[in-house]
Amino acid sequence: MRLKVCLLILFFSACSPRLSDQYHARYHYLSKICSLDCSQFRAHEEYFLVVLVDAKHLDYSTPSAYFTTLSQGLNPDIGHAWVVLKGQKDGVRWIFEGGHTGEFGLSAPKYFDEVRERSRRKESNPAQYLFSLLNDGQLEVGSGGHRPTFAAAFPLNKESFARVMRLFDDYDFSTWSLRGPHCVHFVLSCLSAIGIDLDCQEEVVLPQSFIFKGERIAMWSDPSFAKLTVETPELLEKRLIEQVEQKKAQLALRWYRMKS
Repeated sequence: MRLKVCLLILFFSACSPRLSDQYHARYHYLSKICSLDCSQFRAHEEYFLVVLVDAKHLDYSTPSAYFTTLSQGLNPDIGHAWVVLKGQKDGVRWIFEGGHTGEFGLSAPKYFDEVRERSRRKESNPAQYLFSLLNDGQLEVGSGGHRPTFAAAFPLNKESFARVMRLFDDYDFSTWSLRGPHCVHFVLSCLSAIGIDLDCQEEVVLPQSFIFKGERIAMWSDPSFAKLTVETPELLEKRLIEQVEQKKAQLALRWYRMKS
């Protein structure tokens, strides 16, 4: 699912004149992509899992820095992650591309909309809604219109393929949350099913209030709602690059772009 984090909230804070030093240090790893000493994935394997991520390279260090990043023209959608899974299902060659999506605003209000409404009602902690689990998700077939910034392929055998397939059957795609389940959470669950556990958690500081189109929107009075921990596409991208560097995965970006 597209992780449409309330960062639609964070970016409405005060603006800073330049990207932070922390930002440049954080994304220094991107310079490694072109120089990765590894073979390109060619999809000859009978079983494989390809993990794809569309990372927007946002600055999560402060609400001010986050706003500055978005103000330079990036889409407020903060990214996406999904998989391509290939194997044999019921004796037939099977391949699937897709992931977890949600927050449609149909069965539950969208996070930003509801926080704004609660602020208008003078509730004490509108940000509490950001911690809610929504019954507003689904399995998405395809990329959801995203183009990957990185892709890593993991060879599977019959047994590991079966474990991922069981995850597909057991995973609850109908719910969605900023803290998980969501698109990155689903991808990490697929990797965990084949014995690869990656830490992609990011702590986002929520402002106590911010100005949106001239309206002051209160977020919290209870400091327990001042921080939100999420799994981000940016950290997933970094972890996937590390997997390729360590030769635990193959670079699959060219393969995906050629097949698409």
